[in-house]
Parts: sequence; structure tokens; C-alpha cells
Amino acid sequence: MLDTIRVKFPIAPTDEELKTIWTLMSTRTQKGERNYYTYNPVVRDTTLRFTYYPVAYDGSELLTLEVSLPKLILGNNYEMLTDIPQAIKFGNMILASVNNVPKLDLAEGILIRLDMCFNHQVGEAVGDYIKALANLDYPHRRTKHHRHEGTEFKAKHKTTKFYDKEHESGYIEAHGILRQETTLINGKDIQKLLGKPKPTLLDVTREKVKEELQSDLQKLGLLNNSIANRDTAFETLCNAHGEYAGYYYWAMLLNKTEKSRKRITKESKMHPRSIDRKLRKIVDAGVPLTLTDREEPLSPLRIDL
Repeated sequence: MLDTIRVKFPIAPTDEELKTIWTLMSTRTQKGERNYYTYNPVVRDTTLRFTYYPVAYDGSELLTLEVSLPKLILGNNYEMLTDIPQAIKFGNMILASVNNVPKLDLAEGILIRLDMCFNHQVGEAVGDYIKALANLDYPHRRTKHHRHEGTEFKAKHKTTKFYDKEHESGYIEAHGILRQETTLINGKDIQKLLGKPKPTLLDVTREKVKEELQSDLQKLGLLNNSIANRDTAFETLCNAHGEYAGYYYWAMLLNKTEKSRKRITKESKMHPRSIDRKLRKIVDAGVPLTLTDREEPLSPLRIDL
């Protein structure tokens, strides 16, 4: 349910720790040079990424911590972490043993990054899903396909991706897991999602995570819909729209899986909005705008939290 998080606290390391342990860094901004400190201790094979800003954007001091929460708590990042209160309790015990950092309570940190995830167990079909997902479009996001590894739909502050968790993590125990993961790196987006001006881990619920992940599936046309092969797509579209219109929409679908919208617009001489309306007819029939080469359709991706 959760993976990497970043939380911020209005506290500071001691001057002695900053001088002897932490690393002074600097970066240039529109307002000039900005100094900050980093400290990356490794605990339980997990890197804790601390950053301290003596003067943050609002003029106050700020300490941030970024960490893969399941790796810190469970020892790996392929199992889903679902019990947040227990994770906070155990995480605080671990952090208490880390030297040269202030005492922290994860329950009090304000979330400024949130990775929400779900493991779809699809067996040997992981690669087939990734290949099919690469043909889809997410509104106002850029699609990026990493061959055999995953597909991501990226905006400035939000990214939704699907990838082979075994390949990414290196754990054989993650075999067959298609990981769906949505990352928010803008505090305002997290505030909106959780309905709090200063959201913390305790504000994250299974219902909120499920709602967000299902929303991503909906925008991709995948919610409750299987990914058809050519035969089943043709049959479904004919049943929904009639024999002649079904064949027309089927041909549109084949073009969409092989060409960009820009190319389809140029070759067909249709207005982009007209193409969008026709593609919507396909999705409304329960057929996502992609196909699989497998003999059987790929089962719908469901969020069972």
C-alpha cells in the first residue's frame, strides 16, 4: 500500500553534528545560493536520506527524511505495507537507534512525498501487461515505456507506473508481481488527497489509497476491463455497436495500438476531437485502447485493499 515517503519536521541537528557528521551542500536558486546539509546512514540495509535546510523557503529551519518504509520495516520493498500505526511504532524504534539525528516521531512528520502501491499477482503475464500498457494514454501525462521493465505515465509532480517487481527488486519472491505505483511529490496534491492542510502518515487510509489507484486505472480505461486480444476486441465492439460500426471501431483500435494520435490525425484528416470521441466509444464498450498478443485476454487489474 505504501512505499517511499518523505516527511518534514521543524527541527535541526546540533551544530556539532552538522560540523562533524553531516555534509554541507549548496545549490543555486532564483534567489541566489542556498546551503543545506545531507546525512545518509544505512540501517537494516535501508538508506535513510536526511536533508537539513537552515533556512527553508519560508525562512524557518527544516529537516526532511526520505525512506522506503516497507524496506525499513519489513526488510524488503516488494511486500505491501498496510498497517501504518504499527509501521510508525516500529519505525520510531529503529530511528531512535540512529546516531547524529534529532529524535523523530514519524507520526508527526508532514508528508511531502507519498508513494502508494499495489501488487497485482499476474504470474507469467507480467511482460504482457507491461507491453500492452505502453500503448495507453493518461490524460495530461507523458507515456514512457522501459522495454521489459515497465511503463510510466509522468507529469511534473505525479507519476503512475507499472513495472516488474522481481526485476526491479532482485527478489525471486517477487516473481509474478506487476507493481502499480503512484508517486505524489507535491505537498498540495497530498493535502488534497488526504483532506488535511498538514497531512501525516496517520491520515493515510486503505480507502484513500484504493480510491487513488482505482482512479488511475479508470483514467487508463482499465478499471474492471480486461485487455482484449484482436478476436475478443472485435466481438465486444460488434456486440456493443453493431456489425458495421463495430468493425470500424475495431480498425480504429488497431490503428491506435500501432500509431500515435498525431499520426492518425494526419493520415485520416479527422479533427483530433473527432478521433477522441471515436476512441471514447471503444472504451465505453469496455475495451481499453490496447491489445495483447496472448491467446486469452489479460484479466482486469483490481485493487483489493
